[in-house]
Amino acid sequence: MIVVIGASGNVGREVVTRLLERGLRPRALTRNPQGAAFTPGVEVLGGDLDDPGTADRALDGADAAFVATAGPAAPAHDEALARAVARCGVPRVVRVSSVAALPPVTDAYGTAHAAAEEAYRATGAACTFLRPAAFMSNTLQWAWSVKADGTVHQPFGDLPQAVVDPADVAEVAVRTLTDPGHEGKAYTLTGPEPLTARDRAHRLAQALGRPLTFVDASEEEAYQAMVKAGLPDDYVTALLTALGDPTPARGAIPLPTVEGLTGRPPRRFDTWLKTNLHHFR
Repeated sequence: MIVVIGASGNVGREVVTRLLERGLRPRALTRNPQGAAFTPGVEVLGGDLDDPGTADRALDGADAAFVATAGPAAPAHDEALARAVARCGVPRVVRVSSVAALPPVTDAYGTAHAAAEEAYRATGAACTFLRPAAFMSNTLQWAWSVKADGTVHQPFGDLPQAVVDPADVAEVAVRTLTDPGHEGKAYTLTGPEPLTARDRAHRLAQALGRPLTFVDASEEEAYQAMVKAGLPDDYVTALLTALGDPTPARGAIPLPTVEGLTGRPPRRFDTWLKTNLHHFR
């Protein structure tokens, strides 16, 4: 049995769907099982990883676990899960990490992800780490201002990132969970082209058929907005530090990893937009 931790997230939900398509019946852990609306056949558990018993209940009897946590925003969750992996004797773990964890690690955001990776390695489980570039779905954070007044507010507007579709990350996750030969590996996952936030806003405007105003927000404005949205102070500070690192941006160069693991090219941002354009109207 495969357990999906973070089953309601952008990647986790896709992992559940793809496991079902393969005829597997995963167990899904989510904070809000009533709102999850998974396909029948999925064992859904509700629970918060702040509760010490949640991880044990989720991982009991598991043959493998997929893990997508809040990462640096809630490091205690990975610590709790790693301890439960060891207690329950889970033999296989696939965790969504970040390109920021690529060595040499240069910032607090990457350090937190690297520490989580090490915690899972220490359990003795066979681990695979997926280190995606920024998700295309981060663009959804603009939806409220695009609908309200036709603006996009984003810091580091000219930072190139080879943004990746979470569905591609999910497909890689399922392959590494169900196919042999990925134990002990770490895969850096990117989309097919480097795009700045300004580039993505331009393409969004074209898809909507109306102009959008791009506002290159200051780091302080971005910090205040993310903290107001409920993100922990330390997490926001670490993330903005990672984005503002003057060294070449990690995840900016497209890599062939997704195609090598799935047999098809990673999805383009324009394809993702077509599927998600309704969120911006």
